[in-house]
Amino acid sequence: MAITIEELAAKVAELEQQMATIPPPPTEYYTSAYSGEEIDAAIKKVNDGIVGGVSSFNGRTGAVLPQAGDYNATQIPVSGDPEAENVAAALANKAPGGFGLGEQSKELTSDDDLNAIQANGWYRWGSSAPQNAPNMSPGNGDSGYIFARVANYDSQNVLQEYWSLNQGAQNKAHRICRNGVWGPLEWINPPMQLGVEYRTIERYQQVPIYTKAVNFGTAPNATSKTVEHGITGFNQCVDVSGILGGANLIGHKNIVGILVNASQITIEADADLSRSNVYVILKYTKTTS
Repeated sequence: MAITIEELAAKVAELEQQMATIPPPPTEYYTSAYSGEEIDAAIKKVNDGIVGGVSSFNGRTGAVLPQAGDYNATQIPVSGDPEAENVAAALANKAPGGFGLGEQSKELTSDDDLNAIQANGWYRWGSSAPQNAPNMSPGNGDSGYIFARVANYDSQNVLQEYWSLNQGAQNKAHRICRNGVWGPLEWINPPMQLGVEYRTIERYQQVPIYTKAVNFGTAPNATSKTVEHGITGFNQCVDVSGILGGANLIGHKNIVGILVNASQITIEADADLSRSNVYVILKYTKTTS
């Protein structure tokens, strides 16, 4: 279709009007803080680095280029030449498996000395107990299978915790080595066999508390009764509890008083309670502490 000069001029004028309505781009977006010479110099510096190599590597300086003997990331050995058996051994001995954490505990025997076990980890033993092992047997005929956890600050300061694996007696105790000297066994949950003294982790005025269950025998018949508790070095009674028949000894309506001294336990009753047996549990400090 033919178009006249007048129509073409009108189209051009219309386009010019539309272009005039479009705002110009902000000039600051296109203003560089560097001169053209500075930009050229920076580009040349980068190009020289790529062509000439890095400025320093592996003890070499200047325009350093790769050469024989340099390693890449996949070639650096961890310990000697990596071989299949070396890698397998490294994986087998890595933590936590190497310390008995997350894996089966390490078995100890009579050839081991518990005083020399300082590495963090889990351990266990049965009838062939290591030297210096605590007696954790509940005394009820159950076997003495024990597992232990060791945590150290260093080789001279070590904590060893022990648990019995007997269903009938979940006993727990620990020992602490301070500055290379092992302390005595202290019980967290003693088996409380009658007549056996246990040193506990509890303290009274910063000294150890001991505990013992005493078979008092039959309760008194409207009178007082005294028995020997058999504790040597008894110092201060911290707590008294017990069982009278199937009831609590403390707070029983017919118990008038309970007295504990350095060698004896005395119980006074105001009624005939002789048909019931009494077991007294003492907590106390010792003169030897």
